[in-house]
Amino acid sequence: MPKMVPEYREEAKRRIVQAGLEAMYEKGYCKTTMDDIAGRLDVSKPALYRYFKNKEELVIESSKILQGQYRKVTNQDAPDRCPVRMRIETFDQMMSSNLNEHALLLEIFGITVREPVIRDFSVERMKNGIDAPARMIAEQQKEGLVSSEIDPRTLAIACVAMFNGMRIMMLLGVEREELRSRWIEIVRALFGVQTECPKGCAGCGMCSR
Repeated sequence: MPKMVPEYREEAKRRIVQAGLEAMYEKGYCKTTMDDIAGRLDVSKPALYRYFKNKEELVIESSKILQGQYRKVTNQDAPDRCPVRMRIETFDQMMSSNLNEHALLLEIFGITVREPVIRDFSVERMKNGIDAPARMIAEQQKEGLVSSEIDPRTLAIACVAMFNGMRIMMLLGVEREELRSRWIEIVRALFGVQTECPKGCAGCGMCSR
């Protein structure tokens, strides 16, 4: 691990977060300790506290990184892109086949009730996770790519709820490929998209899958 000096700070934090995620994927949030994380990096626990006051701070930093990965997917969005293709890409990149990842996320959802710092961050993250897609959907409605009969925020909330519900279904044994197929069908229905791309759509024909 890089020396604990300023010029290595971001790299050190990244490696601590990665080790923390690996430990939590394996043991869960509640059973993971800072000692576990330090052991994975072969450093002392006090070294970790130079970067994170506690495990809660590490979880928030981890969430920021994961949210950044989501933004990399959604930042590719454009109002003239096929709405179904966009959400297929989101599913493919964000719906991991690793069940431990979904289990950890749902565990963190649960502890927001008792951990104010994590709750405040999670609430803000959820707000952004609804508002940004709602704005994009409104733009796509102007382009005629999404049915204008449904409120954009309603569609955004439906997608978030469906995505998180599918996480639970994966944990309970539903195959990822079936969920992917159902995801596409439901998105088509929600967004009023037909089996073929609309005329002039800048997508690549994935709607027809």
